[in-house]
Amino acid sequence: MSVQKLVLEYLMSHQNQPISGQALADEFSVSRNAVWKAIEILRQKGYQIVSQGNTGYQLKGMSHQLDPEQILHQIDEMWEGLYIENHKEVTSTNDLAKQFNITNRGQNGLFIAEKQTQGRGRRGRNFHSDLSKGLYFSLTIRPKVDDPQDVPRYTIAAATAVVQAIEALTDKDIKIKWVNDLFYNGRKISGILSEAVTDLETGGFSAIVIGIGINLSGDFSAASQDVQDVAGTLFGESLPESFNPNQFLKTFLNYFGRYHLDLLAPDFLSIYRDHLLGLNQEVTYLINKEKHRGIIEGIDTDGHLLVRQTNGQLETLIGQEVHFSSKQFAQQADTQEDTQDEN
Repeated sequence: MSVQKLVLEYLMSHQNQPISGQALADEFSVSRNAVWKAIEILRQKGYQIVSQGNTGYQLKGMSHQLDPEQILHQIDEMWEGLYIENHKEVTSTNDLAKQFNITNRGQNGLFIAEKQTQGRGRRGRNFHSDLSKGLYFSLTIRPKVDDPQDVPRYTIAAATAVVQAIEALTDKDIKIKWVNDLFYNGRKISGILSEAVTDLETGGFSAIVIGIGINLSGDFSAASQDVQDVAGTLFGESLPESFNPNQFLKTFLNYFGRYHLDLLAPDFLSIYRDHLLGLNQEVTYLINKEKHRGIIEGIDTDGHLLVRQTNGQLETLIGQEVHFSSKQFAQQADTQEDTQDEN
């Protein structure tokens, strides 16, 4: 481990205790000059490290630049050994995660980018990934389930964990459009794409790759009209100084990790249900290009959507078979908020 990482880990673990450069040098058996260089690099990365006279160095503020060391600091034990890469721009973080699985079979990995040039959503659709501030990341994990029918639960668990992380760190009220989109203020701010990596030798799954894109801030003036009709951001046109993406990713990982350990437990399904967009609302949807209409009544114990059709029959919808127009939900969310404002 580099001196820089050793010093940062120590300062994060002892934020209330100043320590001298000599004490740090002795702690890690390096020169005082090596410690000074490490401190200067950390400052350049945005860490607010003050020198307090003869008492030494103390960490007063965390960097908001993406930093694997900060994400992993005091994270839940299940993520021990998590490999992390962060990039300014990539084609697709899911592609990086899949490539990682080829040579690192069975290892958990997290791939993060501020911009994607070929981001994609369900059914091969493009995902707009060109905002001034976006957060796009893919998590690859060894699956805890064997039945292909249980794989979609990862999407539901991930959506629940993202909602909880956002709500834990902000005052935002997030809704989930079944099965994989997140809405805020009547606009889509996030999409999730889960993909199973098949083991050709056994025919089972060697990994699950979960790709998540979040529109943090910016505008969509350069996007297509279809995107402008639906898309929004979590923080408007500018990112607040209080938002730290490292803290968000750590919080997400801790929530999601608990669900991953027991994916068949019902805990996260109730949270997902509480944030379901369009509950008790009439919607239209396509199954094999055939149009249907009904009222959303909730989800079942497997996370499938329950819709009461116009003929009174309760239909159970499975994610891979169904397409809902996001524009329909954006309009519906706007209507719901208008009603709340009137009340």
